[in-house]
Amino acid sequence: MRPVFKALAGVLASMTLAGGAQANIEFVFDYSRDGNGVMTNEMKALLEQAAGTIEASISDQLSAIAPQGDFAPSIFFTPPDTGTSSRAVDTIGANQIYVYVGGRSALGAPHLALSGAVRNATRPASVPANDPAFLAYRDELRSRGQPGAIASTPTDYSPWGGSLAFDSEASFYVDDDISTLESFEGQYDFYTVALRGLLGILGYGVGGAGTPVASYHANVDSENLTFVGANALAEYGEGVPVYYRYDEENDQEIIDERFLDDSVVSTVNGVAQTALMTQTLNTGERRALTALDYAILRDIGWQAAPVPEPAEYAMFLAGLGVLAAVARRRRA
Repeated sequence: MRPVFKALAGVLASMTLAGGAQANIEFVFDYSRDGNGVMTNEMKALLEQAAGTIEASISDQLSAIAPQGDFAPSIFFTPPDTGTSSRAVDTIGANQIYVYVGGRSALGAPHLALSGAVRNATRPASVPANDPAFLAYRDELRSRGQPGAIASTPTDYSPWGGSLAFDSEASFYVDDDISTLESFEGQYDFYTVALRGLLGILGYGVGGAGTPVASYHANVDSENLTFVGANALAEYGEGVPVYYRYDEENDQEIIDERFLDDSVVSTVNGVAQTALMTQTLNTGERRALTALDYAILRDIGWQAAPVPEPAEYAMFLAGLGVLAAVARRRRA
């Protein structure tokens, strides 16, 4: 497991303007905005494990973010402890995704992730806004070496990072061995919540806005309420339903295209499981990234390949809860 704590000085020392320092992406966690003291050492360790699972599966190369000559990044984020606005770091290493982690109350969900998708560049007043060198710097800052991220119809996503806030009022199950699973009725599985939050940073799920990121939304058939990316279609066999519910009490339709419908089932290690990124996550439930979740990441623009889950977890899936999940999909 990677170290739980990352010394900021060591991180900055390893940053360069160009070149690939790592083969895969790396989440860099900053707990300086955990002003409410939500993140325990055990929670940090599980967040690292969740990050490691995702890092091992994604091979994209992201360019570094740093000041260059007269130009500099201008990045703001939503601090996880206050929910206001603050300026982020202006130096992020190649392949690194910088995430401020903490928590606060009344989030409305225990898996809220706020992603910093937008960043701007600053220039001296003497440099015109259409200066070619400035435009090149700004485009590189926004794309991080992924041209599809800034295309007129985006086909990729290249976040600098963002913030990840956990609900301080939620009851979390913190497991020191994710290859086993004990009963935790009435609690949210922190490892599962962490996976979902980190995928939000990558543009899948809650990404810090009420609408999906552009490269995700480009694959949504809003008329039929399905996700129709080529990889998802190949994996699922048809358009994947996005979240829909009819609220009879208020006579209104509730649609959230950022998430899959609660009926969607895929597989982990060939064993059926509800997709990780359905809209609803229940207490007493652990999930992993399914084959469909990986396919959707590829449709967003990530070079993602499944990483096998521990054999013990696959055995658990095979023994519990699977038939009920499949039946729910058939009823839908």
